[in-house]
Amino acid sequence: MKLGFYYHIPVKQQGGDLYLPGYLAVFVDALAAEVEVLFLFLHEDLSKNDHADTLLLSPNIRWMNLGGKTPAWHRELFHFKTLGKVRKQLQQCDKLLVRAPTPLAPHFHCYLKRRKIVFMIVGDYLSGAEYLKRPNNLRNRLIYYYLRINDFLFQSEIKKSHIIVNSLQLKEKYQLKAKSVSLIKTTTLRNSDFFEREDTCIAEPVRLLYTGRIDPAKGLFELLNATHTLLQSGRKIDIHIVGWEENPAKPIEHQLIEKSKELQISDRVFFHGKKKVGPELNALYRTSDIYIIPSYHEGFPRAIWEAMANSLPVIATAVGSIPYYIEDKKHALLIPPKDVGAIVDAVQVLIEDVKLRRGLIKNAFELTKNNTIEIQTASLVQVLNTLSYV
Repeated sequence: MKLGFYYHIPVKQQGGDLYLPGYLAVFVDALAAEVEVLFLFLHEDLSKNDHADTLLLSPNIRWMNLGGKTPAWHRELFHFKTLGKVRKQLQQCDKLLVRAPTPLAPHFHCYLKRRKIVFMIVGDYLSGAEYLKRPNNLRNRLIYYYLRINDFLFQSEIKKSHIIVNSLQLKEKYQLKAKSVSLIKTTTLRNSDFFEREDTCIAEPVRLLYTGRIDPAKGLFELLNATHTLLQSGRKIDIHIVGWEENPAKPIEHQLIEKSKELQISDRVFFHGKKKVGPELNALYRTSDIYIIPSYHEGFPRAIWEAMANSLPVIATAVGSIPYYIEDKKHALLIPPKDVGAIVDAVQVLIEDVKLRRGLIKNAFELTKNNTIEIQTASLVQVLNTLSYV
């Protein structure tokens, strides 16, 4: 199969080599291994940031340069400036996989027959966007209404299309709205990423770990408040925060640092910045005791799979698709969002209850075994080969 792939994350070119953020590079290389040729219809990363940090290794990847990425509204209104220039290259694809949501998703049918387009939906722009409607913030309100318009256009396109989703929650949402819905989990786990151990929390200080985007909606301020409460109660713990922020000035990280100083816990809070998917990130999982992700809303964070594969007991909020895949007290401890007390209680329980902690580690490790990038990507390509509009 000659497969095309589009997503709005740009690729960086250096000396003829192509680089993507680690989570996407792992997926793209695995996808390329399953097809004859993989055409990447990607924007060029012209920034000076280090997000694109992982080299693409597959020799059968062909990059179709869409130019620099313009603002979302510009890509939406002037999609012909981006997609029109690669119309001929799009025709070379047997199938085009469009990872969504993305501003261009509703417009690909203008340049390629619908029967060749398959949407891979990994989230929802409107999920958690209600806060953008808050008064006295015109910019956020405009963003919110733009997202509503884009979602309306995309929903109209979904009705005529085959789609792939990465969660049971999204499958339920679209089951009766698309021509067909196939479920393929998204993951960064490779066969080499697994690390088996029986237990954690056997020495002090107990190391709590968060990995992911640095964003208030990830519950990070609640996590700091919970850390303060735990330290006040006599617990010897550290909190390690690993991740990236969309704004290179890192305003949220600075706010978190100021909050930790205000709570007088700055000597127990460590910011590691962004780490590459694979050995660099795995090293942090393997030297930590508890993984915690107290998000307000989620799809299904790939970081949970990564933590479980590295034998870390997990505390997560019961939001999005998380409770669809994970059973409370069997694979992880599930708590409500925005609840500092629940974070404190869950950490206390994991530290004190050895039997529960070891059971979570063992059960979660087993759960992840069928969720490697090799298995899921082979399933994805198999689905693509079977989809037909006839």
